[in-house]
Amino acid sequence: MKKNILITWVSRWIGNYLLNNLKENNNIIWISRTKTEIIGFKEFNIDLTNFELFKIIIKYLKDWNIKLDIIIINAWLGHFWKYEKWSNEKYEEIIKLNLLSPILLIKELEPYLTKKAKIIFVWSIISKKFMKYAAVYQASKFGLRWFAWALKNEMKWKGIYIINPKIVETTFHDKSEIKIDNNINNITTLVSIYFIINNIIMWFEKRFEIDL
Repeated sequence: MKKNILITWVSRWIGNYLLNNLKENNNIIWISRTKTEIIGFKEFNIDLTNFELFKIIIKYLKDWNIKLDIIIINAWLGHFWKYEKWSNEKYEEIIKLNLLSPILLIKELEPYLTKKAKIIFVWSIISKKFMKYAAVYQASKFGLRWFAWALKNEMKWKGIYIINPKIVETTFHDKSEIKIDNNINNITTLVSIYFIINNIIMWFEKRFEIDL
C-alpha cells in the first residue's frame, strides 16, 4: 500500500532527489516556493516563511480526508559569511525558515498524521559541531535538533528521526566564504540520504539520529 509522504522544499538538491526517487511507490505531497515541472500526486507552491499559507495545505488534507504517514522536513537556508556582514533581515529569514517553519508546520499537521507516522528531519552535522562563518545558520540547526529530541520524548507514539549529512554533493556552498574540503570523506551523497530515508520508511532503520 502506498504511503502518503509530505516533503518540504523540492525545487532542487536533496528534496528534489527524494521526490523523484520516492514518487513511484508513494503518494508524495510536496512544497516548493517555485513551481516544479514534476508530475506527481500534489504540489503546493508556497513560501514556508509565510505561516498563514499553511492553512492551504491543511484545508487540502481535511477536504480529501488524507492522513500523512511520513513528513520529511528538508527546507533550510544558510549564509556562510562573517557574522557582522549580514543584515538583520537575512538572519530573521534564516531563523524563520530553518527553525520556526518546521515547528509551526508540524504543529498544524499533527492532527493529520497516522497513528504511527514518522517525522524525518534532514538536517546537518553542523548541528553537532562548530564551524566558522555560520553563526546564525548553526544556531537554527542546533535549535531544531533539540526540538526533534523534545518531540521524540513527547510524542512517543510517533517515529522521530534526524539525519545529519556532512557536506552534500550540491552547489549549496558555491558562493560562501567557507573553504570546502572536497575530500570524499567529507562529502555525503544524495543516494546515501535517500537510502537511509527509504530504510526508515520500510522500518529497516530505527536509530533516532543518523550521522552521514
